[in-house]
Amino acid sequence: MSGRPTAAQRCHDAIRHYQQDPTEPRRLALRDAHLAVPPHLRIYVLGDMDRQDRPLRILVTDLGEAVDGDGPVVTAELRHEALDYFHRGDRAVQDAEERRAVRYADDPAVAGHPAVVSNEVVHPRGWPEEPGLFVLRNDFPVRIDFAGETYASVLHGYWALSAADAADRTRIREAASGRDAHDLGGRAARRADWAQARLAVMAGLLRAKFGQHPELAEVLLSTGDARISYTGFSESLHWTDAPDSRGRNWVGRLLELTRSELAFQISSPTGE
Repeated sequence: MSGRPTAAQRCHDAIRHYQQDPTEPRRLALRDAHLAVPPHLRIYVLGDMDRQDRPLRILVTDLGEAVDGDGPVVTAELRHEALDYFHRGDRAVQDAEERRAVRYADDPAVAGHPAVVSNEVVHPRGWPEEPGLFVLRNDFPVRIDFAGETYASVLHGYWALSAADAADRTRIREAASGRDAHDLGGRAARRADWAQARLAVMAGLLRAKFGQHPELAEVLLSTGDARISYTGFSESLHWTDAPDSRGRNWVGRLLELTRSELAFQISSPTGE
């Protein structure tokens, strides 16, 4: 329709005009708009499965005539009741909007930032001097003190803590890179409770990473309130975003949570 109003939309416009100015010219214009709606769609034009379009047909029928030829005879009182039907509907919509405004009062008044996509990128010659948003990646090399140990990246911490054997945890923690830590961790025996614990571990590592490094926190905070889509081919769909809702994007969601916590700490440093 190239943005042009449909016959049903024009009919609703005519209803509003008649409500505001219930004169005979407006009523006749409403009748024309009603008749312009395809016959098989007219009974649905008000979206009322009980009364269908009967209130509208009462308004467009002349006084003293029967609705549809064999329905009730239209009187001034019947027309007033039909018009009141539309007024009640408007009040119900207004009341619903007011309730929604109260219930969703914490929603931002303006549109948020566009989504930020964190793509997995291989850096064969090392990380760039100004890594920018790449600091969001779990394999970004940065010292993280967490749960009594020191790790060289989030991946080092995550996969080391996933291992059941102490020797495996040490080998993973000492791996040369995050990718190496991932490979070692993937081959090690997993803790029995890892499925239940892994989300808390990832959340804790991300809090530690950005909480211990203000320069990284600044990059994360620069994304504002944007949704963070954490994509990749090395980490599982539990952690990454993917088309068709196949990925759960837990890293992206935890980054958003960490960002919100950092912003709250800045605005309320005492936690009050």
